[in-house]
This record gives sequence, structure tokens and C-alpha cells, in this order.
Amino acid sequence: MNLSYLYALISGILSGGALGLTGGGGSILAVPLLVYLVGENVHLAIGTSLIAVGVTSLISSASYMKQSLVNFRIGLLMAAPGLVSTYLGALLNKQVKGPVLLLAFALLMVYIGYLMAKKKSPEGKNKNNDLNINYWRIIILGFITGLASGFFGVGGGFLLVPALYLGAKLKMKEAIGTSLFIIFLFGLFGLGSYIIQGRPINLLISGVFVVGGAVGGITGAYYAKRINQQVLRRIFSYFIIAIGLAMFIQNLIKII
Repeated sequence: MNLSYLYALISGILSGGALGLTGGGGSILAVPLLVYLVGENVHLAIGTSLIAVGVTSLISSASYMKQSLVNFRIGLLMAAPGLVSTYLGALLNKQVKGPVLLLAFALLMVYIGYLMAKKKSPEGKNKNNDLNINYWRIIILGFITGLASGFFGVGGGFLLVPALYLGAKLKMKEAIGTSLFIIFLFGLFGLGSYIIQGRPINLLISGVFVVGGAVGGITGAYYAKRINQQVLRRIFSYFIIAIGLAMFIQNLIKII
């Protein structure tokens, strides 16, 4: 058996497990794992991550769909500008050298880790009232998140959930479910962008990663119910920051 497939499976389990345990942030591990464990170059890893994160999000959103916790109208509205911005993000990362791209990704990891460390789960009871929906915020953040998704290969839930909760006035569970659906669409747009641009995609590695992600996600969700979420989220956030700092130093040395 090719070791890269075994490492892809392990990477998927780790990323999916983190997602299942913390309810968000697991996708940020996909690219570093694909680069440093599987051995893909960063541009190929981003394409692989787009597919893997997209499919995993679709699987995860299925349970929310069954409970009618996915607002398709708001989700499609927010994803619409991503049709253009995801393509632009994928086009832009093509122009950036590997170490520089990893340096930027490391900074993103530190920022997301910081957001997760200070995050408190709101218990809001938002009512989805059309008069209170900030449509411009939804469209602008949809564009920004799509750009980040195409450029970095991340889902962008750290931007989507607050935007859906505060801008679209969705209840928290509905915001999470709708966010997962949007991340799936961004993954689809990203795959299309790579195909249109004639860029390589490793579908087999992506498939193995998705299988691992599904196993990790189910396992993580099972244990999440038995662990204090605030403590777990804080530990994971420090872990992400530590990896981000290590990646930043390593790639800064390469650039210098």
C-alpha cells in the first residue's frame, strides 16, 4: 500500500476528529496535514482540501437538513458571490510561491486559533425576520469567505457562522447547519475553479481523506458530548496557534 494513502487516511481522521470534537476549526488542519504528512505541495494540497472539506461539510450538514436547520434561501444568497470570489482566490494562489502561501496560511491559523480561544458560544434566540436581515453583510462576507476558501482551501466557518447568526438573524444551530451547506458549495466552486484553470487535483487522495474525515467526525462528535467544550476548544485553539507559529518560522527562514 502506498504510504501517502495511509497518511491521507490518518490526516482525514485527525481533521475530521477535530471538527467533530470542537464543532469548527477542523478544516484548518487539512492543508498542513496534506503538506507535511502526506507530502503534497501546497497548491495541490489546497485543491485536495477544497474537495475534502466540501464533501465532509455536505455529510455533516445532512443531519441538520433532516431537522430543517438549513436555511437554503439565505445559504444560496451568501454562497452566490462565492461563485466569483472562490475562482479569484484559486487564481490568486496560483501566482504565489509555496513558502509565501504557507507563511500567509500560518498567519491565518494563528488568527483562527485566537478567535477560537476567546469565543463563547452564544445562546441567542434570533428570529429570522426579513426586516432585520443585513443582506449587504451577508453578500460581502460571502464574497470574502469564498475568496479565502479558494485561496487557502479552508471552509471559512469561522466567518460564516457569526455572519449568519448576527447578519441573517438565524438561531445558532440553524447558522451552523446553513454554514456547512455553504462550505459544501464553496468546495464545489473551488473544484470547478481548479478544473477550469487546468490545475492538478488528486481525487484518490481526496477520497481517502474524506473517508478518514467521516470516521474522525463521527468519533469526535461521540466524545464531544463527554468533554467540556469550552476547555476543549481552548486547548485546540492553542494547538492551532502553536502549529501556525511553527509553520510561520519555518517558511520565513526559507524566504529569507
